[in-house]
Amino acid sequence: MKRRNFLRAGATGTIAAGATAFGILKYPRRALAGWGAWPEDKLSALIPAERQAQNVLEVFFYGGMSAFDTFYTVPSWGQGNQTFLNAFLGETTTRFNSCGFAGDLTEPFADDQNGVEVHLGPWVTPLRERPDIVERMRVVVQRHDSLPHEGANPFALTGSRLGSPRLAGVGASIQRHFLERPGGLRSTPYAYVLYPGVDFPTDNVKAASSVGLHPGSARPLSVVVDSNSELSNLLSRTTVGARRAEFDDAIDHYLRDYESRFRPGGKGAATRSSERSNFSFAHFARRSAQQLEGVLASDLFQVVGGDECGNNEPVDMPAMQARLAASLLTRQSDQPRYVQWIDGGLRPHPAAGHDTHQKHVDYASMNVTHTLRQLVSIINEPGENDPNKIDLDTTMIVLNTEFGRTPYVQGQDGLNHWPQGMVNVFIGGPVTSGERGVYGAITEDQGYADTWVTPAENRMMLMMALGIYPFSSQTFAVGDVGGGVKNELEAATRLKELYFGIKA
Repeated sequence: MKRRNFLRAGATGTIAAGATAFGILKYPRRALAGWGAWPEDKLSALIPAERQAQNVLEVFFYGGMSAFDTFYTVPSWGQGNQTFLNAFLGETTTRFNSCGFAGDLTEPFADDQNGVEVHLGPWVTPLRERPDIVERMRVVVQRHDSLPHEGANPFALTGSRLGSPRLAGVGASIQRHFLERPGGLRSTPYAYVLYPGVDFPTDNVKAASSVGLHPGSARPLSVVVDSNSELSNLLSRTTVGARRAEFDDAIDHYLRDYESRFRPGGKGAATRSSERSNFSFAHFARRSAQQLEGVLASDLFQVVGGDECGNNEPVDMPAMQARLAASLLTRQSDQPRYVQWIDGGLRPHPAAGHDTHQKHVDYASMNVTHTLRQLVSIINEPGENDPNKIDLDTTMIVLNTEFGRTPYVQGQDGLNHWPQGMVNVFIGGPVTSGERGVYGAITEDQGYADTWVTPAENRMMLMMALGIYPFSSQTFAVGDVGGGVKNELEAATRLKELYFGIKA
């Protein structure tokens, strides 16, 4: 259908267009299936459809979460006041008990790649209290070499180095894939990024919303979770008021006039233009702002207070983000395929979010625990079947962070940045009890990972869990996968069978 006719149809509420109406960068071999479809000769590496996640919730611990008191604790490591969890053993035990936690400080989980028994640490208690969640949890050791937040955040969020032209949040690939599938065109987003409505330095965290080499229609919707969110005002379109239809008709007219310049002599197909396509999609989405206004209802932005370990806060941002994420992911219509929650904790550390350069135990015990508690609160227990909560059979949860924290003390009571040995966590979706465990290993001598995945491989795993092919000129290449793989099939197979642990 010609774009001018599409816009006319959109003006009357009729949408009848191909899913690639706004796509610019396409592969001819996948044109019928949409961008991100799997080539037939690579299907052996595709996660079976019945094992794929229907959507993904990613929680990004902004500032850096320590592996050694959360998902990769080895109680025997470190002596006295030197390294790992034992660096704060007395203080950690006191805090663990004073927060009302029951049971042991750590809990055995699984052996790592080197055969070392890894425990779940004290601040993971909300997950430990839910064996059904732990049973579907895969801890993946990760490593990279970017120490500053400004470089580590984009790398962790996109899998590409800062400055790369293809640097794009994984939400862009997800938004594009589902939008450009046959019958996938819609005005409400398939991907959202939820930023905390508090003052904090971004440190390039907004890379989560970047599109890189994707078309503008692939941009996930950025939502600031705040009672005074500017988005609410924009969606209501108060500047045009009752003359909204006249305004849109005028834009239709000027857009048709503009498009006519791309047809020499007024005949044939229009010359391809990414900017024209981006504007057309923006106009289409603006016309349908009322639909999005219904999805992002104002009551979802109301402020709630919270407390953890005796700390009371008037604004509980993790609870507000969890509430909005659950509302989006459990919708009967316009359900997104991806929601990313950028987390800074109940009471962000003065250095930013989870960046515990001082008073690590005080802040980690409160912030990491509280965020995980809010996450658990929106996950159905076995047999609960609450329609307002997510299910691990359909939703995969990813816990991500830009780097870990040092296995040794910084100053008197803090931890520094540590990308050399960190973890990410995949819960539910294609991860079942059969994949439960640890991939990779961190060594005791220096706290370095000696078997790991990279941020790029992490992003590819997320895409594959949703059935999206991860290799294209806009996303990743064979060289982004380790293990000496020689082609895309070997690379995808490694991601599926070794990192995810899915053999069937």
